[in-house]
Amino acid sequence: MYDDIETLLAEIAAGEDTYLELKEAIFKGNQIRIGDKGRAAPEIAEVLCSITNTEGGVIVFGVRKDRVIVGMPQDKKDLLEQFVINVALNNCKPQIDPVLNWIQLPDDEGSLKLCLKIDIPKSRFYVHQTTDGRFLKRVGSHRHPIPAEQLGRLLAARNLLIPFEERPAFGTNIGMIDRSRIDAYYQRRFKRPFETDGLSYKRLLINLNLAVEMEKKIIPSNLGILLFSERPDKVLSESAIDIAAYRHETADGETADTKRVTGPLPEQIAQVLRYFQASPLMATASRKEAMGRRDLPTYVDTALQEAVVNAVVHRDYEITGSQIIIRIFPDRIECQNPGGLHNTLTEENLYTGCQPVRRNQQLAGFMRDFSSPITGTSFMEARGEGFLNLVRESIALSEKRPEIKQIGKAVKLIDRDDL
Repeated sequence: MYDDIETLLAEIAAGEDTYLELKEAIFKGNQIRIGDKGRAAPEIAEVLCSITNTEGGVIVFGVRKDRVIVGMPQDKKDLLEQFVINVALNNCKPQIDPVLNWIQLPDDEGSLKLCLKIDIPKSRFYVHQTTDGRFLKRVGSHRHPIPAEQLGRLLAARNLLIPFEERPAFGTNIGMIDRSRIDAYYQRRFKRPFETDGLSYKRLLINLNLAVEMEKKIIPSNLGILLFSERPDKVLSESAIDIAAYRHETADGETADTKRVTGPLPEQIAQVLRYFQASPLMATASRKEAMGRRDLPTYVDTALQEAVVNAVVHRDYEITGSQIIIRIFPDRIECQNPGGLHNTLTEENLYTGCQPVRRNQQLAGFMRDFSSPITGTSFMEARGEGFLNLVRESIALSEKRPEIKQIGKAVKLIDRDDL
């Protein structure tokens, strides 16, 4: 917006409106003040959220409210730029992805002054709020709370109708999707390179909902980051699995071993299954035989696989600050994932074979195309029978039905051994 200097100067001369905010940055050492106010970060977070929630627009740093161009010191460029980025990432929920450009604008005497122009796109997928929970919109040059009834309509239009998987992963770029993993996936699924089908790499990602085209840019989707980024936890911090193993039957004491599992989700599942196989802390049963005592597994590999896959596929990735947690005790394994049972599903529904409504439908679909290095089977059952298989196998081995407990906004699956 206002891409040439003449247009921008004309808009500044006309003053602030729905699309334009003018800010003077005052520097006191390494601290930034906005005008005569000391609360710089909350102030700019309010501006960013209100503009993106309305129609998008521009902030120009280095211009006072009375439209006088004052600029800023050259040696403060990095400080101001980092300040704006930090506010967009840390003071706005979800984070905002502004475009920053340094420009020279003439003051009243014709001298060029250094200014920062920030373009803020209109939000297509979210309604943004400040970290203190306020949803704001732009009315002329002012910021106002979004009325409750209007907020509901905005959430429905921008958020609820767009699955989390399909939304762009802001702050990312197409290079964060691992091309070699995409090539391997396509070859494995279709038995040929994707180029033979006349597809460009970017078009393939869009077709598979692994990327989103917006504002003339191709941005990875959350699904693309989760499945094919080397470190999805760098973008979606909650996309990791924490393992804790205990020597006793409660979590009160010290852990005997801990591990954080990262990487693309299919590789996370494989890492956890290998950990189950290799860990000496996994319970075993002994049997006397003619040749001596023989250790026997107390869990079925396919049942453990189903528990981990369910946690990965059905968790709520919009709940931040919480990972999947797997706890290993001498008498049981607990697998806890953030997010309650989806839709109207109840614990007993699952035991009776109710067809689940999956929270992450596309993620579940992709999991059918990945095979386990331990069991050789697909990670995801096409018929939705995986959980019942887990129950049947657990009962056959231990005569105990796995427990499901809903704890607040989390679900815990407990599989007990036969010791």
